[in-house]
Amino acid sequence: MRAFLLYLIAFILIYVYNGRICPFVSTLPAWQIGFVVFVPIAIAYMFRVLLFTPLIEKQKIDVQANVVGGMDFCLFVAAGVSMVLFNELVFDFPLMESGGKVFMGTFTIGFFVAIDLALEHNRKVMQVARSMKWSYALPQVYYPITTKFFLFGTITVLLFASLIVAVIARDLYLLSSMTTQVSKGHILLTRQSIIIDIVFIMLVLLGFIINLLYSYSLNLRMLFESQTGVLERVSNGDMDYFVPVMSSDEFGVIAGHTNAMIAGLRDRIRMMEGLKVAGEMQQALFPKKQVEFEGLDIAASSIFSDETGGDFFDFVENLGPNQDEMILVLGDGTGHGIGAALLMASTRAYLRMQAEYQHSPAILLSNTNKLLTRDCYGSGRFVTLFCLQISGGAHHVKWASAGHDPAIIYDGNTNEFRELKARGLPLGVLPDADYEEVCCDALTAGEVMVIGTDGIWEAMAPDSEMFGKDRMRDAIRMNHNKSAAEILHAVAEAVRIFQDGEPQLDDITIVVLKADS
Repeated sequence: MRAFLLYLIAFILIYVYNGRICPFVSTLPAWQIGFVVFVPIAIAYMFRVLLFTPLIEKQKIDVQANVVGGMDFCLFVAAGVSMVLFNELVFDFPLMESGGKVFMGTFTIGFFVAIDLALEHNRKVMQVARSMKWSYALPQVYYPITTKFFLFGTITVLLFASLIVAVIARDLYLLSSMTTQVSKGHILLTRQSIIIDIVFIMLVLLGFIINLLYSYSLNLRMLFESQTGVLERVSNGDMDYFVPVMSSDEFGVIAGHTNAMIAGLRDRIRMMEGLKVAGEMQQALFPKKQVEFEGLDIAASSIFSDETGGDFFDFVENLGPNQDEMILVLGDGTGHGIGAALLMASTRAYLRMQAEYQHSPAILLSNTNKLLTRDCYGSGRFVTLFCLQISGGAHHVKWASAGHDPAIIYDGNTNEFRELKARGLPLGVLPDADYEEVCCDALTAGEVMVIGTDGIWEAMAPDSEMFGKDRMRDAIRMNHNKSAAEILHAVAEAVRIFQDGEPQLDDITIVVLKADS
């Protein structure tokens, strides 16, 4: 319906234009001028109706609007050419003086009609874009809105200037063709005619420009609503929709980047969900209940810096002939995240596989190292680990270390610390590494043993200062009369306060053993 109305308006405007501005044509009777204009415009509209389905609807939907604009413009150009040829052949009007101005008027009106119909078709396409297969990638060709307006403005100015020249040339031609002397009245009439024609052209062009600006604003509003609608869904957590890339300007670029963002968020959510599941599975590997050992108060905790971590601890109880021995292991895999979590799980499995029948800390580390080296030798990944065997009654301990910081024991009676040191390379570095087993020490009444990972003493304050082992010792010293769980909490809280809001960069794992008083 819009196409019919625009073609009808075009017929009226071209009819008035030919009768007012075009030399020679204006000398024809009104019905002949109407006939010369109506027939080509009517034929052009008929061709539009006939060509629309085979020519437009078979095109890719994202280029249909451009094809519509091109088709309508070509039909108007053809109509203009047919008018010029008809006038030359039938009425013998000169090609340049008359035909050029006829063609210029038809060309101008066709230019605006074609753009309007292309914008209208683009709106129809946008309305059905969501339910159709559409491109969601960045536009392959980029045409900025500023460039479009610049070209439109330049062409409009050139067309306006050409029509003004045609008006002035027409009236000058009429003056020059007069056989009698040109009077002042003739000049006034000519001036009045020029003003009327210029006003007519300005009003027509202004009307078309306002109409196109309004039409384009409707398209921009649809593009804006399309993008904001999807972004509102994304802000509510709905990632099932993308923004159709329906233009090659800034809106198309924004839509393409928005789709890339949504795809990235989808991947991020999938990854986070995977990490969440991995974190839940890893937490299931830690001891599920409070470890009980005669004469000892035990507390342990691991705080990951990511969804998953590389730190771990484990207790293997009821060992030895009298089932009064226990093995405690605490390890720190390189890095944090999924890779460290897999390394931690493998190490724990190798340790538990042997701990049931092999109670020597050194041999336990040596055998685990051989198995783990097969998995990660040459990869740059390794595990530092402290392994402690403790017996019931007197709480004698023997231990071995795979490159891990020594456990520390605090004696409240003497206010002194001692360390349980042992030599050994981290697990996974060399397959034939030897581990020193140290014996013996014992936890006496009231003494506190703390084993931790470097995430404690390497925690950073806002000024990049490290927490250090001295602050950890101070926290143990000030809270040694409390329970193991309270001592653990005191150390963790001291680290948190020291960080003062700085992000935790590494996993923190603490095991506290306190001998009953």
